[in-house]
Amino acid sequence: MSQVAILGSSLEALQKAHEILDKNPSKDITIYTEDAEVGFPDSETFEKINVSSALKTMPDEWVGFIPKVVGNGGESVVAHSWLCKAMVIRLAERGVRLQLRTTIIGIDEEEKEISFRGAGKVSSGMTFFDELHDYR
Repeated sequence: MSQVAILGSSLEALQKAHEILDKNPSKDITIYTEDAEVGFPDSETFEKINVSSALKTMPDEWVGFIPKVVGNGGESVVAHSWLCKAMVIRLAERGVRLQLRTTIIGIDEEEKEISFRGAGKVSSGMTFFDELHDYR
């Protein structure tokens, strides 16, 4: 099984994870993020988006539940947060693993390995990848 590492949890990173699974559902994907919770970052500032417009650009299968009140007022940072949260919930349902509050210590492209430290199920260590996508 092919191991995919996605660094970061931006909207673009979540879209990439869904695209990979759509093309090959057997890929084993792990998302590494420094955030405590995807969709509600500690330090990153989200851009304002209109959730209705954003939803038109992606398949329905990528998004779980988004409250109907989100995005009714036009563009907002809250809409961006809720969209990311809905997308990551769907990714988890599709088998994607999340390493939250995780810092990437190093990446060895030649050996195809990532060293990390964090608070996920595996708190620190090294993991191998076949495919790497960096959205930090």
